[in-house]
Amino acid sequence: MTFRFYFLIGMNVIILLSYVYYRGKIQYSKLRYLEENCRKQLRHEEVVKSMPSALQQNVSAIFNKIDKMVPSVTFTHVNNTTSAKNSRATLLNPQKKYCIGDNLTVQLDMYDYSGNPKTYGGDFFRSRIYSPELKAAASGRIEDLNNGTYLVHFTLFWEGRVKFSLMVYHPSEGISALWRARHASDGVISFQGKFKYGSQEAITKCGFRLDEPDDKLCKYLDHRDEESIHCVKIPNLPCESLTYMKCVFHNPTYLTALEKQLFVRSNIAVEISKTFEYVDVGKCNNRKEGNKEKCRTGMDSPFPSGYFLKNEWHPVFCKMSSYKTSDQINSCLQGKKLYLIGDSTLRQFIMYFTEVAKNMQYFNHPFGGFAYWEKTLLAINMEKNIYVHYKRHGFPLESDSFYYFMEDTYTSRQIDQHAGGKDTIIAITMGQHFRQFPLPLYIRRMVNIRRAIERLFLRSPDTKVIIKTENARDINTHVERLGEFHGYTQYLVMKEVFHGLNVGFIDVWDMSNGFATENVHPQLHLLQNIMSLAFTYAC
Repeated sequence: MTFRFYFLIGMNVIILLSYVYYRGKIQYSKLRYLEENCRKQLRHEEVVKSMPSALQQNVSAIFNKIDKMVPSVTFTHVNNTTSAKNSRATLLNPQKKYCIGDNLTVQLDMYDYSGNPKTYGGDFFRSRIYSPELKAAASGRIEDLNNGTYLVHFTLFWEGRVKFSLMVYHPSEGISALWRARHASDGVISFQGKFKYGSQEAITKCGFRLDEPDDKLCKYLDHRDEESIHCVKIPNLPCESLTYMKCVFHNPTYLTALEKQLFVRSNIAVEISKTFEYVDVGKCNNRKEGNKEKCRTGMDSPFPSGYFLKNEWHPVFCKMSSYKTSDQINSCLQGKKLYLIGDSTLRQFIMYFTEVAKNMQYFNHPFGGFAYWEKTLLAINMEKNIYVHYKRHGFPLESDSFYYFMEDTYTSRQIDQHAGGKDTIIAITMGQHFRQFPLPLYIRRMVNIRRAIERLFLRSPDTKVIIKTENARDINTHVERLGEFHGYTQYLVMKEVFHGLNVGFIDVWDMSNGFATENVHPQLHLLQNIMSLAFTYAC
């Protein structure tokens, strides 16, 4: 009895211990399974977080496309760089007779200052044909053969004696240096923000990125568009009290002393020696220009996109109407709302209405010219029911005096605020204030604007949207900070981003180049042609 009792107890103990052992083993396996899966999930989440967003991928793809066009070269002496005076321009297959509409090609063979032929491309040119007495001009299209030789393609658009201007604006070695310098920092200007909270006021450093711990920063984030501005926190002042902003010029440089020699005025925009001076163009009977349709949104804009004759712009792909006088402008804008979003080069539209055509009046703005250029403006014509609104494109702005920052809105967000409609016109430009910063910032802004326009067209496809490229600047502009090559790369970005979209594209870069305009705020006749093309698209 005693044996059986202890035997049964022993068996129960063995069974219980076995149960506990195997149950623990099963639970341990489950725990290991859960642990391994958690680790895998965490690793997956880390991978997902580290993956670039669709917007970032889009920006990178466009940037890489531009980057491949830019030479990556070094030099040890200025004598090893491109010399315009040692180089030669030759007219290929010269003809005894040239007719309107003929194509003509000039070959450029580049040499350095030591007289050695260049073996790679990447030089930055300005090429144009012109007839001063006819007030005629057009751009040439550069083809880089990547071996030190270039072909410049021209179309002879008008009758008469046609002259040539072929300039090396910057050598390839300078272009390589400018590209590297532009992307060596987050920008060559910085910003100060003024915080106001009751009777308290303080100024602090602001920018796209600041070298400060996160807990020391006020962050102003747009998560959808992946935009951000940061300011150093001020004790006892809330981040929401940021009220004013201005830029600060420190003039840092990322060019070496040797590279800077390429950008002295005597080395910028130098004419290439030519074996010819001009060609005479006749009006041949076998050439007839076909009837072009009216300029409309969605049309492709080639390069060159047109030509000047008697100071009038003639697009090559469509027919442009004239909108210069108050009656002409009123005929287009009557009953419409025009929203101008951009910089001072687009503000010139509202200045023209109020100060030249005088068909509209400012609302609560008793100043003229570019006074308070960063201010939001409104002009109206009560009789014709015309409403014109100008607003800056948003941070960054190159303003050395404080401006009211609380009304700052990214262009994409401004577009989102408009219902649109057949009586709504939105004109956009952007570029001059971005030349001081790395190109991806500009690309992201352009892509976000395109997305906003696509959203606008989904809710209101009959809204007219006009995109204006940036203007050329003065040849004496600070090259590293605001130089023309920076503007050119942004021009390429704008053409890439808005291609295929149902917008009216105004190639002011081409117009500025053709007429050799070197004023960021162009003279009256160029402005009138820009406006005429805009309103031909819109009306």
